[in-house]
Amino acid sequence: MVKVSISLPNNTQITLESEESEVLHEVVGMVLRDLPRDLMQSPPGSNGQEQNGSAQKGSSVATTAAVIAAATADETSATDGPVRTVAPTTRTRRTPTASPSRRRQPAQPDGPPSLRVEDHPAQAATDFTAFCQAANPMGDMRRVVVATEGAGRYFGADGVTSGDLEVLFDLAGWRRPGNFTQTLRNAARAKFGWLERIPGRAGRYAATDLGRSVTLTS
Repeated sequence: MVKVSISLPNNTQITLESEESEVLHEVVGMVLRDLPRDLMQSPPGSNGQEQNGSAQKGSSVATTAAVIAAATADETSATDGPVRTVAPTTRTRRTPTASPSRRRQPAQPDGPPSLRVEDHPAQAATDFTAFCQAANPMGDMRRVVVATEGAGRYFGADGVTSGDLEVLFDLAGWRRPGNFTQTLRNAARAKFGWLERIPGRAGRYAATDLGRSVTLTS
């Protein structure tokens, strides 16, 4: 329930009550707008100064009453009106599904290993390791050439594949390059000519005279 009381200059009291604050606000505005002028003035017999003061006071009654009505309506609506409860919004954060890692897989050997060190005397492996260490090649391509030449000398290998080089590098105690196949191809390019492909033997390379001279005499 909203209640508004208005006191006029001639001691007239106006009381308005309503269940609806918005309706009461409109009614107060209509009442103050349509009140007779004589009700807004001070009673007869007052001096000019009092009349002027009353007139000024009366002219502000409408504004004051409207403000009071609006404030009362807002306050009542905020305290007596239905309370609206807003449930907290729950947001489910979607965790992106981790995509399978695309790690670069090491290149597969170009050709299966054909060299079986265990089929040769232990002294052959010892001599091969000493040969590689004595040559002390710098760089993966030079090491590939030395390992290829050593495999022919001590294991009787007719060329090597990338799979063979994995065994040979481990035996020599060298770190494996990232890609044996690419290293073989680089050493066999015309720019270097340190290796050559054996015709009819896919992925198999042999050391050239240039490759031996570069890696074994430097």
